[in-house]
Amino acid sequence: MREVERLEASVEEIGPPKVGTSSDPPMLPYTDFKLAIAQVRIDVERELFRLSWRALGQSDLTHWHTSRHIDELEAANVITSQFAQNLRSFIDVANRIIHGSDTPNDVVAKTASIAGSLLSTLRYKRLVYEAQRDFEGHGIWHMKRRVSKEETRYYLMSAVASQLPEFAYDYALYRDALELFNSRQRSDQPAAPGGELEVLSLREFVEALEWREKELQRLRDDLQKAKWDEYREANIWHWPSKWGDLQWSTSILRDRVTIFDAEQDLMQTRAALERHLSRLRIENKSTAA
Repeated sequence: MREVERLEASVEEIGPPKVGTSSDPPMLPYTDFKLAIAQVRIDVERELFRLSWRALGQSDLTHWHTSRHIDELEAANVITSQFAQNLRSFIDVANRIIHGSDTPNDVVAKTASIAGSLLSTLRYKRLVYEAQRDFEGHGIWHMKRRVSKEETRYYLMSAVASQLPEFAYDYALYRDALELFNSRQRSDQPAAPGGELEVLSLREFVEALEWREKELQRLRDDLQKAKWDEYREANIWHWPSKWGDLQWSTSILRDRVTIFDAEQDLMQTRAALERHLSRLRIENKSTAA
């Protein structure tokens, strides 16, 4: 019980990032907490593997034990020592609960809650590393030199509007991924040509969200009237005239071009826009004060 209380206090001190994604699993519908803990332990181990694969790039990591993943991620400063210890404690406690028969129900319930927080933080870390690879490998971020210096800001806003799903529609994740990319650009072995990228402000990120919302609304309406052979043209970005000639465009929806997919993306964009507008109002009030 003391170990669970220590772990609970440590997890609460760090606090997991609150980023919802379309890939997040639903809340576990288990009435058996032991079964829930067993499932989340599997999810934690899966996220550790995916984070190692993205952050470390070791060819032999498929053969690593869970403890090796934690040790290597801690050594590479991908996760903090405190978080690494929390993961070790959780796995130890989870194993004892799963294989034991006399664990008090309140201990089991607390461990299930802790597991969700650890999993949320691991997923956020993994999404940050996946997003920073988009900055490395997607040419859209490195063609900004085609436009004038005055239009660079708008170019980056168009790139963000297009790539928002890569950032889970979240400013904090976008900012953390870009800062990770820029730190690599400042190293002796930069990850991509062209140097560092500017970080958009929250206001600029909100404007990119607003434009994605408008374009998704247009696309949804156009698809309702268009023939099949007109879908591709309807699915191309139309940038605001005030952004100037950005010299690029691409598809709004990447996979399937359907009314359903446009509405689903629109729903996620609007939810993110509402969340970030609220943050922007708080930020503006703080600045005014």
